[in-house]
Amino acid sequence: MIDILSSISPLKAGEKLKIQSWVDIERNGNPTSTFSAFINPDEISLNYNVLTETTSAAGSTGNAGAFLGTSPFTVTLKFFLDGTNANGVKLDVKAKVIEFYTATGYDGKGHRTRFLRINWPGLLWYRSNQFVFDCVLKTATIQYKLFKSDGTPLRAVINATFIEKRKPAEVQAEVDDQSADLTHIRVVKEGDNLPNLVLSIYGDFKYYLEVAKVNKLKNFRDLVPGDKLMFPPFNTA
Repeated sequence: MIDILSSISPLKAGEKLKIQSWVDIERNGNPTSTFSAFINPDEISLNYNVLTETTSAAGSTGNAGAFLGTSPFTVTLKFFLDGTNANGVKLDVKAKVIEFYTATGYDGKGHRTRFLRINWPGLLWYRSNQFVFDCVLKTATIQYKLFKSDGTPLRAVINATFIEKRKPAEVQAEVDDQSADLTHIRVVKEGDNLPNLVLSIYGDFKYYLEVAKVNKLKNFRDLVPGDKLMFPPFNTA
């Protein structure tokens, strides 16, 4: 198992959840801005989807198809903001909402939203040894709950969903998309031939007969553009 982000130190126990942001995906150096939770969320939702081939052969019964990969993780958090001083801590709700937008919103140049890192001590973000979550903001809803007589907000709830966005080098290190150890699905294009497709995936022509057999091809030279071919893992050692 790859040790992901092992060089990044987690927050200390008792610290508030932090969302740090950078304008580039490498996330090097100090963050350009940070949002700290007023109260740590009391729940967190992590969503993980496995993608499989959904097209079944004619006459076949229902069954999960070939593994295609996984979709990016999504994480949903709820932030409570209370400016009533009920817990003895003063908070400017409006300023805190601006802090959230500054950290998670546009990069200041109008090009795109910022690259984020959610840091919360003690939480495992599904991946082994990953105690931070690199992501971008997907959606956010701000619900104001209480106001002063002049309209100043006193309480608010931010519901935010974040989608995983890691550095390309980290993704490549974890799973090589061209690995012969994975099942690949390829859509035949004009001019494709089976030996060349086999060579691009396995690094060797010799598996084309096995691939032809798996896909029940009567003539491996007669590929039809638009057809889907499955390239299963073989022992290439």
